[in-house]
Amino acid sequence: MLNVLVTIGAVQVLAMGVLLARTKLLAVLLGPELVGVLAVVDKLVAVFVQAASLSLPFAAIRFLPSFWEAGRAEFIRRLRAMSSTLVALSVVATVACVALTALLPGLWGSELEPHQFVLVLAFLTMPVQALVPFIQNGLAATFTPHRSMLFYAAHAVVFTVTAGIGAAWAGLSGIYGLYAVAGTVLVATALKRLNTPEGAVSAGPLGGAFRLPREIWRFGLALVALTFLAPYAALYVHYRVLSQLGAEAAGWMQAAMGLSLAVRAVLGAAHPIFLTPNVNRGGTPAERMAWAVAYQETLCLLIGLLLPPLLLFPDLAVQVLYSAEFLPGARIVFLFVLMEIVGLLAGTYQAIVLALDRIAFHVAQNVAAQLLMIAVGWATIPRLGIAGAALAALSSAVFLYAATTIFLARRVGLRPPARTTMLAAYLTIGLTLAGFVGRTPAAWSWEAILWRLFVYLALLAGLRLFLTGEQQTKLRTLVRDAIGRVRSRPR
Repeated sequence: MLNVLVTIGAVQVLAMGVLLARTKLLAVLLGPELVGVLAVVDKLVAVFVQAASLSLPFAAIRFLPSFWEAGRAEFIRRLRAMSSTLVALSVVATVACVALTALLPGLWGSELEPHQFVLVLAFLTMPVQALVPFIQNGLAATFTPHRSMLFYAAHAVVFTVTAGIGAAWAGLSGIYGLYAVAGTVLVATALKRLNTPEGAVSAGPLGGAFRLPREIWRFGLALVALTFLAPYAALYVHYRVLSQLGAEAAGWMQAAMGLSLAVRAVLGAAHPIFLTPNVNRGGTPAERMAWAVAYQETLCLLIGLLLPPLLLFPDLAVQVLYSAEFLPGARIVFLFVLMEIVGLLAGTYQAIVLALDRIAFHVAQNVAAQLLMIAVGWATIPRLGIAGAALAALSSAVFLYAATTIFLARRVGLRPPARTTMLAAYLTIGLTLAGFVGRTPAAWSWEAILWRLFVYLALLAGLRLFLTGEQQTKLRTLVRDAIGRVRSRPR
């Protein structure tokens, strides 16, 4: 499992390198204020993309693995119906949003009213944004994670190139306009080329758009409140920062969030394309839990190895990824990263909840988590600024982790081993410590660097106490093989 996660992570790192280049380009070309506006517009569009999708991208990874196991013909038939349904829903939502924006310019708030044309172009990207995760999850449902990651990488290239050229050409309008065109070409090509029995996605005829099993419709309709509320909560928090603190502060927050999103993209890449398909293959609840626990421990190992340096040197990361203009956001990077890590740890167990079809609980706990984030953001942003926004997001993730583990223990009788729970707690405490050390103003002296290096090594030493002998052997083998590959490269 460690080798699979490392391989997925390696491909993801390459794709992230492309996306980080996009981030850097936009930071330099736009500056904090327009980056802040861009972030709010993205979140506004995400509200309608996710609501209109009826969770079909998520349903693809939830239901298609079992169809794949049952037979290829049934898999392709269901996939065609799901993809054509998703196309129809996203196109209808796009037309509605564009019409509302044109007819009611102030509908989305006074802060966004000057960017009406940008909003229209942003809404035109909705079909692309809906289909990209669907295609990726459809490929993952065939238990070929490398194909899913290759498509992700191709999309990352399109996403980055259109952003760079578009920002230099016409600012925010150019970014969304070019992406709407190039992204449509990408997803249309992917759907067409994969419309074969050997493929994983098919465009399918529009006439079969609604020929889906009842369980898929029930799944999507049960999650519709959540698919709207989750992106809305993120939009609310970011828009509150924009309205209360200004566009520049929203840009600083986006810099802090950008680093945390990079963490989620790399470490969370295996959740939809490796974890979810496997826990949905079948088996008893105990077998699924055992698989998830093995995944969780491996994920924790990677978190402990990779993340402390980022939190110990956030100033450097912000300057490299964005620019010195975004440095005020560096002091809260660790809070957003903690939010993502706790969210990933909770997500491992949430996959079990969904695999066991406990949809009602999943919706209820996530709705409560999003309402909690809105409430905490409303109360803390005026007092604590962008740190309040980070605390709002973190409180939501902590609630999800606690609610999920308690539910599995009390209602299903599934408990992770104490060692796994203690490992997650150790990582959370260790990353918090690294974050507080990294918040101190950067002083590039040997003493400061050595002190932060000492903290990192101490965290690694503590992490070793939680590893089994087999895990330590696998880790040494992985490191040794990686060093050997580097040394064997031709120079």
